[in-house]
Amino acid sequence: MANGRDERPIISIRGLVNRFGSQVVHDGLDLDIRRGEVLGVVGGSGSGKSVLLRTILGLHRPTAGRILIEGRDRDEMEREEWLRLQRRWGVLFQNSALFSSLDVLDNIAFPLAEFTDLGTEERLEVARLKMHLVGLPPVAAHRYPAALSGGMKKRAALARALALDPPILFLDEPTSGLDPISARAFDRLIRYLQRQLGLTVVMVTHDLDSLYGICDRIAVLVDRHIVVDRLQGLLANPHPWIQEYFRQSPRLGNEGEPPV
Repeated sequence: MANGRDERPIISIRGLVNRFGSQVVHDGLDLDIRRGEVLGVVGGSGSGKSVLLRTILGLHRPTAGRILIEGRDRDEMEREEWLRLQRRWGVLFQNSALFSSLDVLDNIAFPLAEFTDLGTEERLEVARLKMHLVGLPPVAAHRYPAALSGGMKKRAALARALALDPPILFLDEPTSGLDPISARAFDRLIRYLQRQLGLTVVMVTHDLDSLYGICDRIAVLVDRHIVVDRLQGLLANPHPWIQEYFRQSPRLGNEGEPPV
């Protein structure tokens, strides 16, 4: 612990192997997710970004390796303890995954109905607070997902992910399908919430502007392993895929450096 801040990783992955038949996606992957950071995860097609996210969330069982949550081995947890832990994680899926038969307010309140003892009015009041937190107008409360714009769907799904006040937020391609202005507004919202709520954010994304704009560190999946660094370190990394990917950004200046 330095300067009163807990420096221990909130999640540690050691020796992760994911194999599907003869295809090895991850081969001895190590990753530490630091408390209070925004970690971007990027990689080429087939590099296993979604597999990694699903493995951390417990939706996929790895071939080998250990996952430690706040220092505790996940495989040694009792089932009920692991389920309680999962309920405290917020997840925003790529397609938002809102329930089409529920309006926005009931979508956001759904986790509260499933996992708390709050009464109906209390649940709806919390849901309204979460709507306000993510910038949704009150008029959106009783709209159904089909009537929402892409940006509003993302915000409604984010509000639902925050319903149980999670310490960790997992985002799968959060700006996909959004126009550039809406995407940058969503990035700013994520960074604002991360700072205000003290969240740890793990974000799988292809969006270079998101990686440049709000990520403290970036994890790059290459060659069945992972390279984690800040942006400047990745720009200096000689790996061909890393060079090609990160230096395609129009945000880089003539010298291939981010603008000051």
